[in-house]
Amino acid sequence: MKDPATIIEYGVPIDPKVMVEPPDPDTLELEPGHPGLGDTEYVRRRQDLFALCRRHRLETLGPPPIEYTPEETRIWREVTPKLDELHRTHACGLYLQAKDALGISTREIPQLRLLSQRLEHETQMHLVPAEGPLAYRTFYSYIAKRGFPVTQFIRHGSHPEFTPEPDMVHDCLGHVPSLMDRDYAEVLTLVGRAAVTTPDPLKVLALKRFSWYSIEFGLIEEAGALKVFGAGILSSTGEIPFSLFSKDVRRKPFVTDEVIETDYDPSRMQDHLFVIPSFGWLRSEIEGLVQRFGIPVV
Repeated sequence: MKDPATIIEYGVPIDPKVMVEPPDPDTLELEPGHPGLGDTEYVRRRQDLFALCRRHRLETLGPPPIEYTPEETRIWREVTPKLDELHRTHACGLYLQAKDALGISTREIPQLRLLSQRLEHETQMHLVPAEGPLAYRTFYSYIAKRGFPVTQFIRHGSHPEFTPEPDMVHDCLGHVPSLMDRDYAEVLTLVGRAAVTTPDPLKVLALKRFSWYSIEFGLIEEAGALKVFGAGILSSTGEIPFSLFSKDVRRKPFVTDEVIETDYDPSRMQDHLFVIPSFGWLRSEIEGLVQRFGIPVV
């Protein structure tokens, strides 16, 4: 079984050999082995949320208000305090400051519309309701316009520590807080603009790898200590200690030319990670990479 939040991208992984990308699914598709497959009530709930969020996304209506069930609230209250405890010790300063400023509760599942309004005020970012996985270019076309696709469903209650797909726990406690930081928002937007602007599939793949090993699964140095930076690690009670302390993980300095040549497998625990020396350095690197690729992103 895969660890929590390891399959976390909305951009469906692109085959580096053929670079063919499937279209956005128009119906709910739970992968084989999903813990909710045999639960008809869970599947029905997911189908309802899929249809609602898809309509709101396509009609540009913003995140719909959701009345979460007692079971969904129970799961949130079980998982998020455990993550918060790990964050206080192991998350990077940028994330902690943003998370505290946003004030996401460990008791009640937040409404994305309210979080989106706060982000717009602080960094001109906004949240886009995502019904499920979106095709890569669809996903980054939103980011290029300062929108971030976010799911509004909760993982299945039989394994509250596990999700084979992005859910509210992953999105709201992995990605959303850092969007409160202006410099972080600018880096993410730059990646999005570059990815949807270039017609070169190899440059797209390089940008995906850069993003994977930084925004999604990056580690960062702070005051001589190793801290968690990437959203995929931050949203997983398993990935946080594994990434920092496991002897099975290779941790190497973040060298951009090496990173963009290094493939990854999103279906398992990440045992190959890169360490960023500072966030300012990372921003300089992505700006330099986009310039070197000759991608016009004005």
